[in-house]
Amino acid sequence: MPRPPRPPEELLRICKRWSGAIENISGDAVRIEFFKNELPAFLQNKSLFEKLLNSIKGGKPYPDVRQAQMIDDEILLYLNPKRLFSLRMFLYGPADYTPIHDHNSWGVSGSALGELGVIRYTREDDGTLETYARLRQAASVRLGPGEIELTRPLNEGIHQTGNPGPGTTIMISVYGGPIRRLYINRFDYEHNKVDRLYPPRIKKKMLAAQALKRLAEVQDSKA
Repeated sequence: MPRPPRPPEELLRICKRWSGAIENISGDAVRIEFFKNELPAFLQNKSLFEKLLNSIKGGKPYPDVRQAQMIDDEILLYLNPKRLFSLRMFLYGPADYTPIHDHNSWGVSGSALGELGVIRYTREDDGTLETYARLRQAASVRLGPGEIELTRPLNEGIHQTGNPGPGTTIMISVYGGPIRRLYINRFDYEHNKVDRLYPPRIKKKMLAAQALKRLAEVQDSKA
């Protein structure tokens, strides 16, 4: 079996140092502060991002852009072996924004290139209706290169991120260990709707199970 593609040695050293540091500290608040202190300098490492972008442009095995993520613009750079954190890159073209969504973990994010737009929302309904959600826009900020922001999990962190300006924006995010929920919520602000967004691998398993059930029902009806 071929080995999975490895990150550049510089990136691997950084992530291993981060792993060693947070394995020795406990509690989300302390780990968040650690990454709030670490990420601004990481965002200034232009030579590293140039290597990553050249690898993507050249179709190199790492970063693996073929690996499907929940968000289309998302590229996994590193996953801590104990799943204490993950490091991810997002590439946004002009006026390109994610859907409005929540998260299963805290996240510290910032811009490595271009202007990063972050729009935050407050949920005003009580969540008792499965497909209904009423949101209110709470804040909108623009971050320049090196600036960071914190996202909380679940309803505290409903937001969308993207590129409010010309050119291309690189967003880098460090996410903490996720809670035990297999999906994130995706919100339709204009129509007061919400649905569940599953990772592609889990979604395919769910659809296969549903198709098997439907196939059995068809066969039983013909018996």
